[in-house]
Amino acid sequence: MPLDIPAFNDAFGRARDRVRDDVHPTDVAAEQEKLRALVPADASEEDRNWTARVIARLGEPPAPPREWSELYHEADRIHAVAYPPTGTTEEQITMLADARRQIWEIAERAPRDEQDDIRAMTQDLESLEGFLRDPPFPLTDEPFPSTDG
Repeated sequence: MPLDIPAFNDAFGRARDRVRDDVHPTDVAAEQEKLRALVPADASEEDRNWTARVIARLGEPPAPPREWSELYHEADRIHAVAYPPTGTTEEQITMLADARRQIWEIAERAPRDEQDDIRAMTQDLESLEGFLRDPPFPLTDEPFPSTDG
């Protein structure tokens, strides 16, 4: 019987949550044993090796939260001011375009390992700007028309 990878992954995720629960922590060794029981005796060597590595990781402490540079936080503040934009449609477009430009410039100065994360902040701004420039339906401040009359 082959390894049921989705079921194993689901069980691993639940076990990891229980192990990392600060209020009601559970025994790591017991959780690892439950996971080992999910690996069929006739599983492939590749699956046995992979599950053994994953199960062993359950006992490792989680990585500390990422420490972001001040440039990352600066880009985040610009994003927070620009999204959602305010004003007329033209003012919103200008606000979004300016924010995207500023965030992109910050990314160029940021540490290499943060550049892609900072640039990613511009994606929703660009999508909204495109929607405002070329809406798929007419934009209006009026509510949707009633269907009853």
